[in-house]
Amino acid sequence: MPGFLGRLSRRLWNRDGGNMMIEFALALPILSIMLMGMLDLGRYGLDKSAMLQGAREGAQFGTLAPNSPSLTATDLTNVNTTAQGATGLTGVTASSSLFCECMSGTSVSCTSTCTGGLKHYITVTTTKSFTSVVGTAGLNFGSMGRWIAPTSLSASVTMVLQL
Repeated sequence: MPGFLGRLSRRLWNRDGGNMMIEFALALPILSIMLMGMLDLGRYGLDKSAMLQGAREGAQFGTLAPNSPSLTATDLTNVNTTAQGATGLTGVTASSSLFCECMSGTSVSCTSTCTGGLKHYITVTTTKSFTSVVGTAGLNFGSMGRWIAPTSLSASVTMVLQL
């Protein structure tokens, strides 16, 4: 009898058919979180790239506007509309602003006169809300810290207007 029980226990002990299922069940939550994170990061990167492209095209439109470098309110509205449309995304807002500096690098009013000339700049900023797959709560990693998902995207470009 001890021989039979010994052989039976050895035979059962050496079987590992269920190990793969247990290992997969343990690894699945970790792999799922990693996959969600990669998808979120990819979406964020694509949206950020589109936002930057929109800001760049809006600023370029401002540099080539007929009234450049003295842009009117209508010109700035057209710059913002161009920036919003160039992103290809919905829910994008764009804002633009002008500023000037002397050739020496000192910031001045755009109506000032400077020795050596005046440089006019346009800054275009695009913003959009971002909803993470993970949600706004983020992930808590215990003693390693906490990751909070971003809730908005923005991109900004500054270009020199024609002198």
